[in-house]
Amino acid sequence: MPARIRVLILYACLQAAMQAEWLRFAPVTDDAAAAYAVSPGAIGMFSLAFPALFVLLALPVGALIDRWPVRTSLRVSALAMAAAVLGRATAHGYAEALAFQAALALVQPLVMGLAGRLATVWFEGRERLVATEIGSMALFVGLGLAFVLVPLAGGETLRASLWIDVALLVLLALLVFVAVPPDPQPPESAPAPADHSLWRGQVLPLLKTPPLPAVLALILLGNGYFNAISTWIEPILQRQRIDALHAGLVALCMLAGGIGGMFVVEPLRRRLGLRLLLVLASLGSIAITVFLFSNGIFALSCTAGLLLGAALLGTLPLLVSTVVDAAGEARAGMALSLFWLAGNIGASAAVFALSLAADRARWDLGAGFLLALLTVQTLVAAHGLRPPSSSRSMQGRS
Repeated sequence: MPARIRVLILYACLQAAMQAEWLRFAPVTDDAAAAYAVSPGAIGMFSLAFPALFVLLALPVGALIDRWPVRTSLRVSALAMAAAVLGRATAHGYAEALAFQAALALVQPLVMGLAGRLATVWFEGRERLVATEIGSMALFVGLGLAFVLVPLAGGETLRASLWIDVALLVLLALLVFVAVPPDPQPPESAPAPADHSLWRGQVLPLLKTPPLPAVLALILLGNGYFNAISTWIEPILQRQRIDALHAGLVALCMLAGGIGGMFVVEPLRRRLGLRLLLVLASLGSIAITVFLFSNGIFALSCTAGLLLGAALLGTLPLLVSTVVDAAGEARAGMALSLFWLAGNIGASAAVFALSLAADRARWDLGAGFLLALLTVQTLVAAHGLRPPSSSRSMQGRS
C-alpha cells in the first residue's frame, strides 16, 4: 500500500474516533447519569467540553500544525487520545472522568486542523480534494458510529464498554507509530511575518486573503444551521407526531446524505462552478427546511434529511479545499483552524438561539431563524465567491 494512502487511512481513523468520543455519552445520557450518579445536565458537560476548548485552542494549535511535520502531529494526536481514554476508563468518579474527557477535547483542534496540511504535504493535484473528502467523510462516520453503537453499551455495561475505546485507540496509536513514515519533504514553515503576534502576524493576513472571508462566513452559517437542527430535530418532529426513535433516524439520514453528497459534489462543481453550486445548495436547503417543518410523514422526513445532508454537508470538502488552496501549504494548518473555529462559533450561537425558541415552544420562530441563516448563506455564496475578474471586466465595459 502506498505510504500516502496509509497515512490518509490512519488519519481518517483518528478523525472518526475523535468525533465518536465527542458524542460518547450523548446518546445514553440517562444511563451515564445513573452510572456516575450525577444529573443529565452534568453528563452534557462531556460533550460541551469539545466546542468550548476548541474555540480557545484553535488558533494556537493551527500555528503548531504549520510548523510540525505531519507525522509528529499524527503521533501526538494518537498518543494523547489513547492516554485520555485510558484515564477516563480508570477514573473513580464523575469529576475525574470529566477531566480526562477534557484532556481528550484538547486534542480535537490538532486532529481537525491537520486535514489541510496532510493533503498538501502528501498529495498533489486532484488527489488533494479526494484526500480532503475522505477526511471529511470520517467526521460523519464517527458521528454515525456514536449514534448507532453507543446506545448498545447503555445500562450496566456503559462504564465497562469504555475499555473497548481504550483497546481500539491504543491499537490505532501503535499503528500510527509503526506505519506512518517521515514526511516526503521537510515541513515548510510559515514565512516569518514582520509582526510576530498570532493575530496581526498570522490570522489577519489570512482574513484578508480572498475568498477566505466568504468561506468562513459560509461555514459559520452552515454549521450553525446543521448543529441547531440536529440538536432540536426531536422536538421539531415530535410536534408532527414523529417519535424520538424515528427522529433519530432522520438525523442519521442527514449524515448519510452528507456522505453520499461528497461522491457527486466534485462532478457538479466542475459542471456548475463552486459559486453556483453553493447557491443552489442553499436555495434547496430553504425549500427542504420548509418541508421538514410542515410535513408529518416519517418516510418523507427521512428523504428530506438525506437531501438536506447532501446539500449542506456534501459540499464541506469543497470548502475545505478552497481554504487550503487559498492559504497555501505553509499556512494550511492555521487557515483550517480558522475554518473550524468559525464553524464552532456558528454552531454554539445557533444552538443557543434555537434553544430560546424551544423554551417558548415557538417553533415558528425557530423555523424563521433557520431560514434566515440559509438566506444569508445564499447571499454570501452569490456575492462573496464572485470571481475578482468579473468585477474588473464589468468596470472595463462600463
